[in-house]
Amino acid sequence: MCLDCQRWQRTKQLLHNQALYRYKTPAMVDFFERYKFHGDYRLRWVFAATYQKLVRQYPRRQWLYVPIPVDKETFANRGFNQVVGLCPELRLTNCLRVIQTKGRIKQSHKNRIERLQTPQPFALNATVDLHNKQIVLLDDIYTTGQTLYHAQAVLVAAGARVVRAVTLAR
Repeated sequence: MCLDCQRWQRTKQLLHNQALYRYKTPAMVDFFERYKFHGDYRLRWVFAATYQKLVRQYPRRQWLYVPIPVDKETFANRGFNQVVGLCPELRLTNCLRVIQTKGRIKQSHKNRIERLQTPQPFALNATVDLHNKQIVLLDDIYTTGQTLYHAQAVLVAAGARVVRAVTLAR
């Protein structure tokens, strides 16, 4: 078990996450730089089929697929949610929203300690009933796990029975 998972296990119930690739490889760093930070939306097809195959191990009839949202400023600049881009064939449940705070520092610009100190950035969209539901959180990169644990907290508070996660890279 990695150091992050050991730390999370001491403080919370461990969130089960599956990742396809290691993030800290030159190829993955380059992919995310071009896809996510330079907005090359065509690159979503490089991993979309493999990512969706991993997600589909959780059958849609039993699980809700919930992508991690991006804030309005990021969406306006980039033009897309990078997680949604990896899931063109999946029916997603967009039940989370980012609590807008002006001047918010993006996770990618924070160091490890700053990421772990990030306050809850998510809220639930009021129109979704999650009571007793099983949810798979979808995200692109698991760095410290803080984003996924924040999302899990909102979903569990709304009545979700089980929350798991799938990320492209860790």
